Amino acid sequence: MSTKRWFHVGEDAGVRAAVAAVLGAGPATDPLDQAAAGDLVVVESFGDFRSRPEAPGGHAFSLVRALKDRRGPMVFVVVRKGDTAGRGVARFCLADGSLAWDGKKLEGVEELAWDRRSRPRRSVDELLAQFEAKGRDAARSVSAVQRLAHWEREEHLMHQLQDPATGLFDGPYAALKIDEEFKRASRFQLPLSLVLLDIGTHDAKGAELPAGGEARQALLADVASVFLNESRDIDVLSRFTETVFLFLLPGTGTDGAAVLARRMLAGLRAREFAGHAIAPHAGIATVPSAGLGDRRAFLAAAEVCLRRAQGGTGQDGLCTNWE
Repeated sequence: MSTKRWFHVGEDAGVRAAVAAVLGAGPATDPLDQAAAGDLVVVESFGDFRSRPEAPGGHAFSLVRALKDRRGPMVFVVVRKGDTAGRGVARFCLADGSLAWDGKKLEGVEELAWDRRSRPRRSVDELLAQFEAKGRDAARSVSAVQRLAHWEREEHLMHQLQDPATGLFDGPYAALKIDEEFKRASRFQLPLSLVLLDIGTHDAKGAELPAGGEARQALLADVASVFLNESRDIDVLSRFTETVFLFLLPGTGTDGAAVLARRMLAGLRAREFAGHAIAPHAGIATVPSAGLGDRRAFLAAAEVCLRRAQGGTGQDGLCTNWE
């Protein structure tokens, strides 16, 4: 429920006046740490936060995340007009919205009006119950929720997208997801990492790995279990070629991807697969990055890193530098 109390974090008098005009009152003079559920906080991303204890990282977005982690007030971020990266980071930090300031006009400020933010929201459970109750007899009136439930029960589509040997996604689906996630990362300026991991055709002692039969099936299934244990639900795991696995890690930069890749490599080296200790290698590419303007360049950069890792560049069988 709205309290009609709002806080301004910043120094621009124009921003303060624009918000006050819409809300009908000036900002609260209470300490910011008293901001609670129902309050509104307007944060200028271009302000100086180095001396603010509420901002752990000394910048606006660390303050936004700290406020949202408390599950308290609504938080809107003011960015310079044209700062699409700032808008993207605001979303990533869980801000409720962002406003653009051109020095004279605050675009989107009407979204802060009390009446817009105090409208009661319908319960999601209420919506689901409504859809489930409708259209049970007439096929033409079956709801989207019912169709989703039907398709989930059939599961035939997912089986078609899976690699039968590992249960991971197959190469064609991974290629489709690269395009989708690359566009998403580019649009919202969020990090996306691509990991290529090759288990090779020979083990650590140079002996050839099983090429077929039950031994090969068991090896691939065990390898896939290592990947599944180390990954998140939002990651896309796929078998891209006969021995190369491709992982897409949304919202993950190079450092985070390297931590995951090293865990996977260590997990593979710590076990025997069909009686073999394998010697895997991995390469990582991350966007947004200069020079990686499309999905082909993105994938090529990861492959260059993989080849360098196989050639001894990098550390512990992992290379993250394609340039």
